Amino acid sequence: MLDDGGMNVNVNANMGERTYAETVARGFYGKNMGGLFGKYDNVRAHWEDAMTRVALRPFVRERVERCVKAGRGVRILDLGCGAGQGYEQLIRIDSRDLDLADEHRYVLRPEQIELYLGLDLSEAMVEKGRENYHGLSSVRFDVADLREGIGKVRDKAPFDIYFSSYGALSHLEADALRRCLHDIAAHARPGAIVVLDLLGRFSPEWPGYWSAASEAEKVRPYSMSYLYPPSERQSGSVEQFPIRFWTGSEVRELAAEVSGAAGVDVRVCELLDRSIFVGRHVDTREYGTSLPPLRSRVNQLYEQNIRTNLELLRAYYRDVTGQDELNGFFREFTTCWNVVVDFTIERLRGARVNLVDLDGWRDFKPALQMALMTIDRIIDGVAWIDVGDVRANVIEPQLAYVLRRMQHKLQEGRGCGHGLVAVLQIGEPIAAKGRTVTA
Repeated sequence: MLDDGGMNVNVNANMGERTYAETVARGFYGKNMGGLFGKYDNVRAHWEDAMTRVALRPFVRERVERCVKAGRGVRILDLGCGAGQGYEQLIRIDSRDLDLADEHRYVLRPEQIELYLGLDLSEAMVEKGRENYHGLSSVRFDVADLREGIGKVRDKAPFDIYFSSYGALSHLEADALRRCLHDIAAHARPGAIVVLDLLGRFSPEWPGYWSAASEAEKVRPYSMSYLYPPSERQSGSVEQFPIRFWTGSEVRELAAEVSGAAGVDVRVCELLDRSIFVGRHVDTREYGTSLPPLRSRVNQLYEQNIRTNLELLRAYYRDVTGQDELNGFFREFTTCWNVVVDFTIERLRGARVNLVDLDGWRDFKPALQMALMTIDRIIDGVAWIDVGDVRANVIEPQLAYVLRRMQHKLQEGRGCGHGLVAVLQIGEPIAAKGRTVTA
């Protein structure tokens, strides 16, 4: 198969083993470092992880409550676990949106976990996971090739949560993911949830991939070049490996196919487009993105004592030929984004604005209206504070949170973000519908 630049890519080749071994050696899979660059940059920590946790909250809560009622711990299988970052995701889900008086109360606590078993093809990742969590007896890691399904896990007791994170299952081609889901449907108890974390094909990071029609065209070259310095990116030494890009409608079709083949209800409960306009490759421009480098600029919004040039935060979207429906979505998203940015700039310059007098206010979507009201109140509420750099340390991080929340409300689960998160639930055997089945 050829990429747009004519490079041969063997879709049956490795799954990025060299990249993962190198990035483990460079320390990217150690503890969270945060900041402007790297695997744990600010957008990852404050945008992507937060969106995922909010999306998972009701489903994980329901599973935990079922396990508590049954008098047992929660069993979790992490598919493509890396060094165990999914474990951190699952134990950091707040039980609700916090008010000012609340302390953190998490949906799932470590002591409630009977077993977290992480599977990954990369031995380097598995070893790093064992190093990171060596003191937790309930956390285990094993090497496994998910292209062969869930393998020897079939002989273990069922799990309550079959989990994946950070695009892990996009390493599998469609047939392999179908096989894996079939294994899960046959293995799981009714009520178990399956979290698929995939790369969205309609992200503006790679408009050249949108028109893929055949299965071969949906498996395209990908790299984690964003983890490397620009000099290494430009040298061509960063590994490329094949990734399967997905849309929301394809996930629904996949669930239906698995239901029919396994004879078990597999229902899509949630589809979430994560990182619209702030995906990793918006900044690298490696795949012909139609946007300016917004991720680095949003990263800077979260930095303490550093002011961001908000003029550079405006989005400029270029239409993609033959993609009228997607262009319409992204144009509207661009408008909403820029209205919030421009309003923030005007308010910081001291302008007093009556929101209902804004041009087009009555036609604004509720998510945009709420974003504008929030920014207006934040600036009014903190402008008088005379401690430190209030703009850099309070207003700009809040602008990032407002943009994130607006994205969450406007996204449609089509596969328009870097990440496409799908939550599936395993139901009863189709022939046994109507029977009462306990957890």
